[in-house]
Amino acid sequence: MGHIVKNPNSLEELGYIFFGPLVFNYFNWLKDEIKDGDLILFNSREGYFLNEIYQYFKIKYNLPNSVYFKTSRKLASLSSFTSEDDIYESFNLHRYQGTLSELLKDRFQLNNVIESSIQIDTSNRLPNLDLCVADILGKAKVLRDSYKKYIDNMIGECKNLYMIDSGYQGTTQYYLEKTFDLDLKGRYMTYKGNIDLKNTKGFYDFEKCNFKDNIIFFESVFTDRVGTYIDIIDDEFVNEDDTENQKYFNHKIKIVEGIKNFVNDVLNNNLNYSVSLETADNIFNLMCSKDYIKNELLFESFFHDNNYAGNNVKKIYRY
Repeated sequence: MGHIVKNPNSLEELGYIFFGPLVFNYFNWLKDEIKDGDLILFNSREGYFLNEIYQYFKIKYNLPNSVYFKTSRKLASLSSFTSEDDIYESFNLHRYQGTLSELLKDRFQLNNVIESSIQIDTSNRLPNLDLCVADILGKAKVLRDSYKKYIDNMIGECKNLYMIDSGYQGTTQYYLEKTFDLDLKGRYMTYKGNIDLKNTKGFYDFEKCNFKDNIIFFESVFTDRVGTYIDIIDDEFVNEDDTENQKYFNHKIKIVEGIKNFVNDVLNNNLNYSVSLETADNIFNLMCSKDYIKNELLFESFFHDNNYAGNNVKKIYRY
């Protein structure tokens, strides 16, 4: 077994050994948190696979119905803007690095408004957006109306709503509550707590866990078949162009199959499972540690893409 742990032979084994305990422990906690829910919202894109895994627990423990909820920081934040202050305050939660033109495209879904190669780093200085405020607020209004139609259709008459994803700031929950007068209960894998959200918590302690440092490995696997949801046009969702993670989506499926096998083994075979959350977190941390797993080919499909914070996609290397 030690040889397999050091050198898993397949992506399925990687998922079973290193992701399996991490994900199982989270859902084992989650099942008791959400029993009173009317509807469970699994946020895109992590929710694509998380919702599939949830179905095993739903059947086993008779849990509430769930939906895969199309959202993103861009959709949630942009739809919330009703004033110039809203626009600038959005940088308090997530900085941006890139050119001014890239910022307008990546953050505000505005193309060809201003052609500028001026470099922006909002952690040092906020950009001057005076010439664009009206365009941003106009775009926000159109998106807000379209997004409200989708949200109303998804949640119907449900009132007791839980929102699920990996974490960790709760940005999407914050903006959706602010904009659409929703009362959401966040149950994340880890939660930093820097945004004042009611009834929101994370399973893995943000201050103590390794998971917050390894979350890009997790999000690289827990992705959708398509890129981030960035707009709604004529009631149809628009995605970013496929990134490397989508090109390697068959790899993600194999890793998740390993996770599902682990979950099924524990749930259906009545295994005497007693791996603590700290141990599961440490096992996952070993996977993310440089040279612990010798089979480097297993990591060729791990990429980090986050155009909301900067215009780049980079390969993830173990540290």
